[in-house]
Amino acid sequence: MTKASSQSVLLVGSRNNLVLEGLQEELLKTGSKVRLLRIGDKPVDDDRSSLETAIDAAEVILIEMTGLQAMSLFAAGCALASGKKTHLCLDTSNSQAVRLWRETAILPSACRIDYDGSLPSLLGGWYQRDDEQSQQLLVTLLAGGRPREADAVFAPSAPVKFQAARVLEKFLERQAVAKIIGAGDDLGIAPLDFYVKEVYRASAAILHLLSPRAARSAEHNLRVFFIAGVVRGFQIPLLLVVEGVFPPDARFGDCGYIYSSPIGLQEHVEAWLEDLPTAPGTNRRLGRLNLRVELPIQSFGQYVAEYEKDELSDYFVQTSQFRAVIDGTATVFVGRKGTGKTATMSQAVEELRKDRRNLVVAVKPTSYEFGAMTELLAAMPGDLAGEYLMLSVWTYLLYTEIGLRALSFASEQPARGGANLELQALESELGELGAWPDEDISVRLERLLDQLRRDEKRDGESSQQFVSRALKLQRLGALRSHITSTLRTFDRVAVLLDNLDKTWERGADYRTLSRFILALLTTIGRVQKEFAREEAKGSAFRVSLAVFLRTDIHDALAVHAREPDKIDVRVVQWHDEELLSRVLEERFAAKRTTKRTDLNLWADLFDTEVRGLETRDYLMWRILPRPRDFVFLANAALTTALDRQHAIIKSSDILFAEKIYSRFAVDALMVEGDAESFDLEDVLYGFTGLDSTLSETELRSAIGDRSEWEIVRDWLIQTSFLGVEVQPGEFRHVEGRREARKVSKLGERYARRVGGDVMFRIHPAFRADLDVRDDDLHDADIKDVTLDIPGAD
Repeated sequence: MTKASSQSVLLVGSRNNLVLEGLQEELLKTGSKVRLLRIGDKPVDDDRSSLETAIDAAEVILIEMTGLQAMSLFAAGCALASGKKTHLCLDTSNSQAVRLWRETAILPSACRIDYDGSLPSLLGGWYQRDDEQSQQLLVTLLAGGRPREADAVFAPSAPVKFQAARVLEKFLERQAVAKIIGAGDDLGIAPLDFYVKEVYRASAAILHLLSPRAARSAEHNLRVFFIAGVVRGFQIPLLLVVEGVFPPDARFGDCGYIYSSPIGLQEHVEAWLEDLPTAPGTNRRLGRLNLRVELPIQSFGQYVAEYEKDELSDYFVQTSQFRAVIDGTATVFVGRKGTGKTATMSQAVEELRKDRRNLVVAVKPTSYEFGAMTELLAAMPGDLAGEYLMLSVWTYLLYTEIGLRALSFASEQPARGGANLELQALESELGELGAWPDEDISVRLERLLDQLRRDEKRDGESSQQFVSRALKLQRLGALRSHITSTLRTFDRVAVLLDNLDKTWERGADYRTLSRFILALLTTIGRVQKEFAREEAKGSAFRVSLAVFLRTDIHDALAVHAREPDKIDVRVVQWHDEELLSRVLEERFAAKRTTKRTDLNLWADLFDTEVRGLETRDYLMWRILPRPRDFVFLANAALTTALDRQHAIIKSSDILFAEKIYSRFAVDALMVEGDAESFDLEDVLYGFTGLDSTLSETELRSAIGDRSEWEIVRDWLIQTSFLGVEVQPGEFRHVEGRREARKVSKLGERYARRVGGDVMFRIHPAFRADLDVRDDDLHDADIKDVTLDIPGAD
């Protein structure tokens, strides 16, 4: 037994772990320096500190992960990020432990030792492992990352939007002195390398545990404990917050904070941020670790393009929707998460600002509470009064947002004759309306609603008169005149709105939210017409507005809209295989580390084929057709190849990576389903182990005995989980309620024509995670009309 000789070994596990005790005895016989640290052994509150000290002193670390306890997960993350030779031991004879590992979906399998619960099995598994593999994994995870940023705070969102989480997110988003990173994703939605890179460049981290009563709390909290270890392994200040009480096995000492109210949480976080050390420290961490794999690229970049705003223009793929925003020829842009709506808006803002004749007003509410609007509408006498309220609120918001942007732009320009008077008049009018330059639009909305809620109608005053007086709508005409005077040399004012889905979650009043967004679409036309009248008086500019909405939100709007067909909509889709392929090709060209310009992505980086299909066709077949998914799977395959020290991305790397991607796709679908009335997780597990092709009878059986089974089926179709057979062997996957209805009718007619059941097919993106068999991959009669690839669903 020589593997651990002359090395200091740390064993971490729960109390009464006989296997680790036996391993300690064996190692001591060889003269190795061994310490066995039993989680929860000490009756103190600071196991975190003792774990960090023990990990720092050790060279080789074995952590028993079968119980997935809070502090063992913390130790795993800390050891990995500290660059230690790390092994995570899992008793695979324990089916519950294997299931927990799989559901946590963020733990690095490359460090895992599988054993059967016995000491010989653990020893055998350890001796077969390369001690340095975890160090190479860390290098791979950090490939393409950025150095530490002195003002960056890593603060991922909680998957459940309760009051304290909203307050904390809102507070952090408004911190001018801090750059919040990782806030766009729930822990577990993004891959491990994303979080490792984001933590690595941060100078502080705030992680939010969920109450045990909250939905999805178990898996979220396990991920938090592991990421907390990564944070401390990189020696970054950590604040771990929870309401009420920490789990009994979680002992974080001064890194933890228990809050009793949202305000108390905000005050503590504010004080904690103020007390952080200001010294920037060194950017040179883990310098002793060197990349040993020379692939021409280390990363395809973040799968969420907005996280790389500075680099996005280097590889952004222009689409017809992007050109429609630039031309101002459409108003509403609809797409699912990951289709590039926010990236399109970000690039459109940059492109439009290149023309000095454009004033660009980019509106992205950080977050907003909607309870006050619901209360106000309930107090209004009838729908007409409520509609007037919402139209008035949006009119006020759009006018003041345009005015504030005009004021900001004019203040930055050199003074000219008469300009100061125009500027003062505009600033004064905005002040009269209560619009201040340092105030986010979401703050203005909340203050506005609070003011309306506190005011009372005067005697004889109608609801419309009350709203008009409270919002000072009579002053908007003067504001419009001041704006046109200030912007007399401009040709266009382009208003772009995103982030309107902040309150769209389970338990929300969807009817009221839909009416509010519909009111925005109506207001857009009204504002355009009112500024057009100013143009007739001599003002040269026109106003264009573009709103970016998620598909599910647009579907809900269509239910409540009087004339949904009159909403001018452009759907953000990626059904053009060549266009989608360019997403990865442009990133490869922008991010490759070699100066060679003759490299071809598909010929020089990837194996030629996977499971009988050309590699590009296979990837297109496997993913949901959107940039986020394409980049995610490509990065997962690249990371796997780097970890295995392959010279190219092999088919085996892709097959391993698609399991990671499939988990990501299922998790993302779960997030989309949060607002639904049925238990989506229970529905999805009903498909486990089935073939991908199902008859309607088999589909009913998989979904289960539910009164709302048709609602569930329709939702699965409109989210692309299920495709419908519309011609012999031709299964069509669609997005959105309208397209789902159309394809369902086609499927019913085809089934009647052939005298059989309607046939369905589970999309390849979701199969690996649900253990669904690919029963269609090499069937020449199968055709996916979405991407038009023969022999694939």
